[in-house]
Amino acid sequence: MPTLAPPRERGERRGPPPALPPLQAVQRAQVSPIVAAPMPSSVARRILLACLLTVQLAPAARPQAGDRAGEEQLPLSEDLVIPPAPALAPAEALASFRVPPGFRVELAAAEPLVCDPITLAFDGDGRMWVCEFPAYMPDIDGAGEEEPICSIVVLEDTDGDGRMDRRTVFMDGLVLPRAVQPVGGGALVIAPPRLLFAEDTDGDGRADRTQVIESGLGGIQSPEHAVNGLMPTLDNWIRCANHAWRYRADGDEWLRQRTAGGGQWGITRDDLGRVFFNGNSDGLRGDLVPSHYTVRNPSHGRATGGNVRIARDQSVWPARVTPGINRGYQKKMLRDGYLTVFTGACGPLIYRGDALGPEYVGNAFIAEPCGNLIKRFRVDPLPDGKLSAVNVHGRDEFMTSTDERFRPVNLANGPDGALYIVDLYRGVIQHRVFVTSFLREQVRARGLETPLGLGRIWRIVPAQAPEDGVAAPPAPIRPRLSEASWTELADLLAHPNGWWRDTAQRLIVEEGGESFDAHELVRERALGHDSTLGRIHALWALEGIGGLDEEVVLAAVNAQDEELALTGVRVGEALLRKGDEAVTRAVYAAGARALGLRLFHQVLCSLGEAETAAADRNLYALLREAADSAANRSAVLSGIHGRELDFVRSVLTLDATPEAPAGLEKFLALAARCVVVEGRSDAIEGLLDTFVEFPDAPLWQRRARIDGVLTGRPKGPDGKPSVINLARRPVSLDAVEALGCDPHRPNEPARETEPTPGGERAPGVGQPPAVELAATAEEHLAKRVREAVDVIAWPGREGVAAFEVTPLSAEERALFERGRAIYGEVCAACHQSSGRGEDGKAPRLRQSPFVLGNPQRLARIVLHGLTGPLEIDGVEWNMDMPAYGADDADIASVLTYIRREWGHGVAPIQAAEVRAVREADGARPEPWTVAELGG
Repeated sequence: MPTLAPPRERGERRGPPPALPPLQAVQRAQVSPIVAAPMPSSVARRILLACLLTVQLAPAARPQAGDRAGEEQLPLSEDLVIPPAPALAPAEALASFRVPPGFRVELAAAEPLVCDPITLAFDGDGRMWVCEFPAYMPDIDGAGEEEPICSIVVLEDTDGDGRMDRRTVFMDGLVLPRAVQPVGGGALVIAPPRLLFAEDTDGDGRADRTQVIESGLGGIQSPEHAVNGLMPTLDNWIRCANHAWRYRADGDEWLRQRTAGGGQWGITRDDLGRVFFNGNSDGLRGDLVPSHYTVRNPSHGRATGGNVRIARDQSVWPARVTPGINRGYQKKMLRDGYLTVFTGACGPLIYRGDALGPEYVGNAFIAEPCGNLIKRFRVDPLPDGKLSAVNVHGRDEFMTSTDERFRPVNLANGPDGALYIVDLYRGVIQHRVFVTSFLREQVRARGLETPLGLGRIWRIVPAQAPEDGVAAPPAPIRPRLSEASWTELADLLAHPNGWWRDTAQRLIVEEGGESFDAHELVRERALGHDSTLGRIHALWALEGIGGLDEEVVLAAVNAQDEELALTGVRVGEALLRKGDEAVTRAVYAAGARALGLRLFHQVLCSLGEAETAAADRNLYALLREAADSAANRSAVLSGIHGRELDFVRSVLTLDATPEAPAGLEKFLALAARCVVVEGRSDAIEGLLDTFVEFPDAPLWQRRARIDGVLTGRPKGPDGKPSVINLARRPVSLDAVEALGCDPHRPNEPARETEPTPGGERAPGVGQPPAVELAATAEEHLAKRVREAVDVIAWPGREGVAAFEVTPLSAEERALFERGRAIYGEVCAACHQSSGRGEDGKAPRLRQSPFVLGNPQRLARIVLHGLTGPLEIDGVEWNMDMPAYGADDADIASVLTYIRREWGHGVAPIQAAEVRAVREADGARPEPWTVAELGG
């Protein structure tokens, strides 16, 4: 668990961090500043020679893992001139770069100080923490890739000139580590298959204590398709790319929360806290809303606003021919030998520094190692609340290189305001799992497998002389935030460089929880700082140290600035959950007055978090005026998991108008659908009961509920909608069936509008258009009602149930109801009320062979627990289920419940059966394994 440094008193300065001893002596010349210069003559001669050569490549003799059956890999045109790709020294490599006027590229670190870097993060003292990846693809076959030869190193600038000159190995002997983030006196490290918290407890610069935060993450067999990133977010969590969980330290433990995930390699955020990522062929995507909101209701599915495409233009414009891409033989991948679209997009960065100029703040920079370039997008807000990425440079790029081995794989904002580039610098970057025969021959033809062990970290800064309004580069900056006072940290929350704001906030949250001065200083800035961003960071810092109160939250929620008000709404969720009346009223008022869609949408999301009657009333009041928006409907549904039936009744009670308010019929149908999808018999019966409770509901309300029943049906083995299995015959079924009868002949099914054999027409036909239309709608509803009634099954109903189910006796029904209550209290937190489980937390119980199979085996699992590994649906669960220390009757009750809920129909379990298993097994001290239980 994280061990955080002791709190500081106001004005107190901590001692400097432990010095990192130089483990590799490095000459200054190896990291001297290098600026753009004319290309060396030796390089020019090589390229001139290459222009006289052409290379025609034939497919490899043996197939590669990435080859596709039946796909012909044609050689490149004989007319294409492919230059050689020798490994260049840093000075030569720098000469290959092209950046816009007014900027220059500098070398911050290179081999041997750093080797095979894939990502970096700065700590509070400006030290650079780097993941080194020397084991990655040592040859085109990836032989030896799982050797434990990778490291986490810390690079330091000891003299303040902005160039790294000291190296310390923090951790070594790792297998393909993919992310590092300094936190809480140590660092989080993703070392597949684990997420670790590593600490140096004796001050020698090396980690000597590690704690496993999470395991089973993967990342060795396919490194480019596994969790990475570890980015601190504005709301004090740590997000990852390619992973559906976020993490947060809470005292002596780590918390985690489900997100919508997203991204492939690299993750970033903007000043307002929005998270961005990408995929290899999709330059920029992002979450318009914090994505944990979008996955709150599994019965609704993912709400809108998460993992949205931001960039439509996927074109790229390299400076050199790029034949060495994995599928360069496919049409449209190359344009005269040049890559045409993203194929290796990664390492996205929203620039938040203060050195490149204000017009660059908020821009997105995308690394494309296959094209040896970095693309720049301007990110513009749209009227509908979405974002659009605009290609700024047309048929050019922000940064290009003519060096094929320039492999930008990650980008970072630096303390100095510069844009930092992590350059893996090697010939082979495609992983063996996807390598094609075409690429193999490209690699062999130009000797791209070697050398290994290189790597550079570059930075882009303004040129010395101002040009085109771009300021001159700042003087070298040496952060020493480990020594900063509380006053200094509080002031830095409004720094123009986002790195300083973020780092100051992180240190306050990690160390300021017990400091009165920290609370007071940050509170002052949250209440009245001139900078909106400063107040936003102060609010989140207060949230992180538990310093929020009603006054602070109300001041933010009532602010005229909508981004500040939005932050107040979010940080105020803790008070909303407590039922704070003033905050609840203020949040509702913020939604009612909101001019922008962001604030309104946030109010909908946050009111859903409260789970109080007052918040739900306000939430529905806002929805009634804005239900015509699919995004608004989705936001509300995402936050009312388990309360959908309450909202169904709210619609029926408050909006029984002849005509449906815009969008409200769709919302009602979706809410009803959620009730059915959840699969709980009592809730579905409650939904059907509303037809008795509201017999005079207008047509649109009846139609919406029936649509919800039909669209919420579970799917059968053939993938088609199946029956809804309930534990008993619904009491209100007769009332529902009555809706399917001809209103003029209550005992007969409704008829179609065609003439009857005797010439009689159905009611309404031949009447005025409005009457005829209404009659047709009623008849259509009656037909849908009959469809719904026909798919509701219960034990003993003939001709409908998918399998024969014996009805529960009165005693068994009592067991079932008792089990329902126990399950909700004990089991649902992990296995969910729907029985669907939760990724990374607990497997499904719904249709589980362990639940539906041998009852003695199931009783043993609950009595003594179960330890992994366990495979379900092809996913391995390597964790423990604890024993349930209850009496035989309670265990029998909960087992009966899960064997008869969610459409299950197997036999209930009696207390005597549980007792027999308990006596047979005796006092077993350890949990069962799957093998012991017989699979």
